[in-house]
Amino acid sequence: MLNDVELGEKCAEAMKDARQEWMRLRLLQRHIDGKVLKTWMPEGADAEYRDLLNKSGGPWLGFSRDAIAQGCIINGYENEDVWARVWRANGMDGRQGVSTKEAVGLGKSFLMLLPAADGGVVMRPMSAHNTYAIYTDPWDEFPEFVLYRIGATKSGPKFWESQWYAFDGEASYRFDGSPARPQNVDESPHNLGFTPVVRISNTLASEGEPLSSVEPGIPIYKRIVDATFALQMIQRYGAFPQKWGAGGTLGEVRVAVDSLIHAPGAEGEAVRFGTFEAADPTKMVAALEAHVKHLAAVLQVPPHYLLGAVVNMSAEGIAAAESGYHRNIGDRRAALGEGYELALRTGARILGDDAAASALTDAVSWANVQSWSLAQVSDAISKLDVVGADLGRLFQMLPGWSRQDALESAGIALDRRARLALEASSPSQPASQPASQ
Repeated sequence: MLNDVELGEKCAEAMKDARQEWMRLRLLQRHIDGKVLKTWMPEGADAEYRDLLNKSGGPWLGFSRDAIAQGCIINGYENEDVWARVWRANGMDGRQGVSTKEAVGLGKSFLMLLPAADGGVVMRPMSAHNTYAIYTDPWDEFPEFVLYRIGATKSGPKFWESQWYAFDGEASYRFDGSPARPQNVDESPHNLGFTPVVRISNTLASEGEPLSSVEPGIPIYKRIVDATFALQMIQRYGAFPQKWGAGGTLGEVRVAVDSLIHAPGAEGEAVRFGTFEAADPTKMVAALEAHVKHLAAVLQVPPHYLLGAVVNMSAEGIAAAESGYHRNIGDRRAALGEGYELALRTGARILGDDAAASALTDAVSWANVQSWSLAQVSDAISKLDVVGADLGRLFQMLPGWSRQDALESAGIALDRRARLALEASSPSQPASQPASQ
């Protein structure tokens, strides 16, 4: 294991690149949360202008991220024992959402796995905002060293003077203070021979860091902010006809429903009143919707997810509108699944199950999020069952059914078929015996 001096040197080396990487991810997260608002405003803009700008942002990128991540829900694994002892035992049915959303939004997230005191496995998500992993080679499954910051970033001590975790192939180290000068180091050897941190990648890039699914939409999001700000300006200043008067001494005038504007004027002087033409906000609404549709097209998210406009669409129409979305989540599942499967094999390795740890064919199963009607699915299951397709796989087509639900129901159905076939092939009972027998 590393001593305090070696640990400080290792952490100081990681800090050089961790600082820049975390700043990049935090800026990306601010865009996802809709908190980066920059648009043109006149010099000396008053508080009313700035209030409109603050109301112009929105979590468009965050909603798009969630829409993609909600199509990547894991609901089973081929090795039931590993699924129960590693995944289910750590509440990953609920925690996977945090990890998957961060991987889709930031390009990556991390899972930490350590031996538990009771002989099991501890699996916990680790935020990419606070995790930096050093890989010897870009193709390595496990990093050489990992630095992880514990706690919130907006309160408490300074960012670089906090609580930290570090992991290597021998132990985990928890300490206080600065990473370069660790204090109160608590060493916990795990004796695994590898660093037990798995990266969940949104894309499997040939080089560089995994890519975010929503980062390409940042320029379009900025256009949405501009269009929303312009729409609010029109609503505030141009949607209602502005009054004007000329030719007399008006003084201070306040227009109301039950008031009359008048001016004394000089003798022989004509006093005139009128209104300016009101702005048409519908044109700006159309422009705003066009920007939202552009965002949906670039991020491969169905437009009706963002606009909420579904009017008398048939099941075939919805399926056509969501075809690009399902191709997108198919790509995401292929990349995300590799990380989650490595995490489950790592959990099996910690449990001492060498066969499960080396079973590269064991794969996770994904929840069905297709917009199919129950009648369509039932008809497909019936027709495929006639030609001898696996009933367990067919039942997984049912919306809301997990892999375990499908396998249990398939087992019950097959047992019932076997019993009915046996009863049909057995000789009929003598007439003297009671029918109940």
